Amino acid sequence: MVEESKRCNNRRCPICYPNWREEEEAARKKTQEDKEDCIRCWRNLQKEAERIASNPNPIARNRNINAAYAQLWWEDRRFQWAGLAAFASKQVGCGLLNAADLIQKSNRQRDAYQRWDWNASALERLSPYGSPRMPIPDQVMGEGAAKVYQMLAMGNTALFLDIWPQHKFYEAFGLARFKRCLPLRKTLRGSVYWPLIQMAFGEEQKAVVDAFTAIDGGNTKLGVELLARHEQLNILQPAIYSDPMFVTLMRGNQFALGLEHSHRVSQGNSIDACEQMHGNGGKRRAGPF
Repeated sequence: MVEESKRCNNRRCPICYPNWREEEEAARKKTQEDKEDCIRCWRNLQKEAERIASNPNPIARNRNINAAYAQLWWEDRRFQWAGLAAFASKQVGCGLLNAADLIQKSNRQRDAYQRWDWNASALERLSPYGSPRMPIPDQVMGEGAAKVYQMLAMGNTALFLDIWPQHKFYEAFGLARFKRCLPLRKTLRGSVYWPLIQMAFGEEQKAVVDAFTAIDGGNTKLGVELLARHEQLNILQPAIYSDPMFVTLMRGNQFALGLEHSHRVSQGNSIDACEQMHGNGGKRRAGPF
């Protein structure tokens, strides 16, 4: 065997590297096993995220998501974004509660009118005040609230399914393995739940890699900024803010006035106001519409 210092640069030289075939096969096998392990870890974490966000009721699901974000921060205080996300997600929950109130009010009015319409006598129909009231503004706001409810729930769920598994992978395996395995996350497409059609699942985002690099280096402030940028531009923008109807509803003065205490949505912007409105720390039972 040729001495190490005298070997040539050709790794397939039969004189300098007589076992080159076996060494290449062992390296190839190790690379394949590492790839499969990366995919398996991503799948396990993604399925756990799905389990946390599996409640069919968006309000109950939101509470589970809030708790999962808070737990991330509790386990590792470097995850400052997750701690902030727990509060931001709770405000989303307030918006869901407020929208649900408007939907329920609209539905009650419509159901009462339909029951009257089915059972009213001809004489009762002649009276201008005989039917239950179904004000057009309440019905319009109910329809708008249904759209807001749907979009808030989708954005809340999509963001969690994207970012929670990435935090858990970094927490478990460190930065080097996170960077090595992240490109393989997209191989799970079609086998995991992803609510967005506007963007493909598992796209590697530079902002996320840079964020965890900053966190790993002790710069949590930069990590928060980069993850917030990813949250807004890469997830929420295509998920909900690109929807013209949703943007119109959120910007419209008329609808904004409908979601506060005197039928106003904007009360969801205040955690304290939400808790005062719904009582029990915002833990009102999430019932059907």
